Amino acid sequence: MWLIDTTLLELRLYTRPPPQSYAILSHTWMEEEEVSFQEFNDIETRSKKKGFIKISAVCKLARLSGLKWCWVDTCCIDKTSSAELSEAINSMFRWYKESAVCFAYLRDLLPEALEERTSSLDQELAKCAWFRRGWTLQELIAPSSLEFYDRDWNMRGTKAELVDTLHKITGVSTRVLRNSDHLRETPVGTRMSWAADRQTKRVEDIAYCLLGIFDIYMPLIYGESERAFIRLQEEIIQVNHDLSIFAWKAEPNCQRFRGLLAQSPSEFRHCRDARLSYHLNVNTDYSITNRGIQFDTGLGRDSDGNYLLLLGCTLRDEGNSNSMDRGIENNKGSVGVYLKKTPKYELVRANPDKLHTDTGRTNPITPQHASMRIHIARNLSTYDSLTLEEQLRLSIWIGSSSLSFYIESAGPGDAWDAHSQMFTTMADHDFTGYCRLRIPAQSQSSREYILVCGLVQTPSTEINSVRVNDEGLHVRPWCHIISQSSNMWSAFSDLTKGYGAQDLLHLRNMVDRNFGLNKRPMGKYTPGATSGTVLVLAWAEREKNHGLWSFRIQLSMDTLKKGLPFRNPGLPSKWKSFRV
Repeated sequence: MWLIDTTLLELRLYTRPPPQSYAILSHTWMEEEEVSFQEFNDIETRSKKKGFIKISAVCKLARLSGLKWCWVDTCCIDKTSSAELSEAINSMFRWYKESAVCFAYLRDLLPEALEERTSSLDQELAKCAWFRRGWTLQELIAPSSLEFYDRDWNMRGTKAELVDTLHKITGVSTRVLRNSDHLRETPVGTRMSWAADRQTKRVEDIAYCLLGIFDIYMPLIYGESERAFIRLQEEIIQVNHDLSIFAWKAEPNCQRFRGLLAQSPSEFRHCRDARLSYHLNVNTDYSITNRGIQFDTGLGRDSDGNYLLLLGCTLRDEGNSNSMDRGIENNKGSVGVYLKKTPKYELVRANPDKLHTDTGRTNPITPQHASMRIHIARNLSTYDSLTLEEQLRLSIWIGSSSLSFYIESAGPGDAWDAHSQMFTTMADHDFTGYCRLRIPAQSQSSREYILVCGLVQTPSTEINSVRVNDEGLHVRPWCHIISQSSNMWSAFSDLTKGYGAQDLLHLRNMVDRNFGLNKRPMGKYTPGATSGTVLVLAWAEREKNHGLWSFRIQLSMDTLKKGLPFRNPGLPSKWKSFRV
């Protein structure tokens, strides 16, 4: 640690903390006018720079305070040494915290005599660039003694005197402003929100300037751009069990799918009043793996086919801003994020511009999702998101029109989402999938069926076809249902007990050979009660879901009585029923 002798204006290196306390400067840089480490020892060169006036002034203030040493970031770090720069940035919060006093120089704060008569000090402070810089956040929080000076080096107040004003300007809680040890009690999302409107010259510095706020140490890699903020979040996850780090929101109309990590502190702007709610009993273990972020937790679900990951924190209701002033916590319910299952990433964040709110009236955690191990992607590019949209556009949904059933198993497993009852086809025109269904019967034991479905290449004029790519390839869905009474049941059943690609290929070839993929979707008669025959019918058609064309397979059942035609109100008019 290099320190300036406030009397001799010379630099001295200390490998340990100095024998006497030191002062420290907080300021906004003037770029080319600042004195560097190499220039400081050249008296003639440093005296020509405007930045040296600050150094002289802060050394004078330190001497008047009885301090022999002073630290200034422009000239006390040899930035040509990557090792020294990395050590300084990783240690900077501690250096500010251990200083005897920090002098904050606001060069755009006019002296009191020159201020507009209609403006208060609070208003003038709020205009200062010092409150918009990334690095000065830790310089506000860390020192126990902080004094503010205007352009002409007149002291305008201390942190202790201005604590309420500083809270209003920065959002930093008064508890933390009075004692930085309270940082560890503050939710991660809230700490991120303090940097939401701050800027740094280098993209990487928006992450590096927050190291001390989260008590994180990590190597600096200038040139990694936004990846630095991803690394910061990964390091926080390793040492801090606080799910508010996932409570960010993207800007509206952003990419549809994201990873679970934010892209910048600005996405935490709404988390200023986050509260951890341990009484919600969100028992979640999580860690970073090569597959993403691994969770051992329960998942909820919504009516749109999304999974829900609750975060064990609440957010203040912004619609009632006066509630906190009255000492009343007017919090929303526990917040969560929406997740979507995908073949490549397992789970990704869906609707990243929204958070789910559990009001407590219903419990979104369902018994079948009480405990599971899941992996969620860390970060997705715009290209990755668009690719996923294309894959989901060609999904096959298993729905029901007039039939109650449940799915015992389905394959291929990596393409099947049990919650959404959906196959993601990956735009493969040879895609084949199956579901083993059980349909309860009113007067007898339940019946088992095998539904086989997939995509087939077809002319663009074919009904329900969808264009797949720029080469003009069109596909449409096909499906067939087999009952236990069929003489082919055994062969179909054997192929659906495995999960290999070869089994799926044989399954597709069997349907094509015996029934034809290009025929209309078919129904199948099965033995029923003595009063008639039970007909189970499956058909496929296009459906527009959330603005995207996909395919839906419908099931229907009716009882045929001897001598009466089949009439099924759930059957679309364009499909004709026929016997097999």
